[in-house]
Amino acid sequence: MTKKIRLALVGLGDMGSGHLYGFDRIPDCEITWVADPHESNRSRALGFLKNNKPQVCRTHEELLAHADDYDAVVISVPNYLHRDVALPFIALGKPLFLEKPVAPKLSACDEIMKAAEEKGVPVQIGLVYRYSNVYRRMEKELKQGRLGDVTMMWCKEFRDPFPPADWFYDEELSGGALVEKDCHHFDIFNWMIGAKPVRVFASGGQHVIRKGEDVLVTNSYTHYPAKTINTSSIVDHAWVTVDYDNGSKAMLGLCMYLKPYNLTDEGLEIGLIGSNGAQMIAKRDKSLDISGGEDLTREHIDLDVVSDSSDGGHTGSQTQRYAFLNTVRTGEKPFADLNVGRDALLIALAAERSIKEERYIYLDELK
Repeated sequence: MTKKIRLALVGLGDMGSGHLYGFDRIPDCEITWVADPHESNRSRALGFLKNNKPQVCRTHEELLAHADDYDAVVISVPNYLHRDVALPFIALGKPLFLEKPVAPKLSACDEIMKAAEEKGVPVQIGLVYRYSNVYRRMEKELKQGRLGDVTMMWCKEFRDPFPPADWFYDEELSGGALVEKDCHHFDIFNWMIGAKPVRVFASGGQHVIRKGEDVLVTNSYTHYPAKTINTSSIVDHAWVTVDYDNGSKAMLGLCMYLKPYNLTDEGLEIGLIGSNGAQMIAKRDKSLDISGGEDLTREHIDLDVVSDSSDGGHTGSQTQRYAFLNTVRTGEKPFADLNVGRDALLIALAAERSIKEERYIYLDELK
């Protein structure tokens, strides 16, 4: 019988609770420790458990003293804490699952990468779409030549606000809305286009959630109660264009103030146009529509959106957990590794900077 992989989880907020729930349902792992400074988070999250009875502590520093009790670590803390939490576990040689983005600043990202490389520690980033049945099918269709070369992409990320926790709304702590939220979608652009992003231009600002104005913020998926926010330093809307070295272009539209959330039929929409004149559109993380090209073909594909998630959770969420356990067991390079995470972060940081400086930002400027 294969020995179970022992996990420690740091952070039991929205994402950490999801990981606790998902890993608890996987028979070949055991959750031995959890850490979170907030008693309310601990008691709520532990109530999701059915198969594990981990020991509990408040901080990752306390967890370091019990390194013999776990084989790998899942880190789901606010972005500004990623570096400080990740580095000690890397120093211990523990494989990490680190939620996206790698860090809110490139310098912290590079510190994590340097430490992991020197220690030979695998780090998987929580870019969950890379493990989704929908987007893996999209990649498969592209590899089969359905669109020729991908020449244009777009993403309509129109949604409700972030959870009403203060750090989301502080650019210094979260990195900004485009870093915290859209590193996911910039990664999809990179993945599907398969070329090097060269420059970014973005325009954005604050329409509804404005600094200095009281706004009652609600969120459709969080456990945090509604809260008035009046100190936001992040944008609540943006348009971002990305130019690639092969001539391809991508554009993302972000809106962070829909109420109660996106109720349109398409929901999150990600689309591609190919050099053969065909287009492919993913809607609501559930389906693909492919049309045009050499003939009048139109194909609608409904995807399996159950097997890659946990009880209807985020697309790809459970597949990424199985993939992490495989990396821990075999040492295999994660599909969403630190290099992938850094490439997505670069576009997001360039977009945030472009809004401030009102100009194109060349990615080489950030490196």
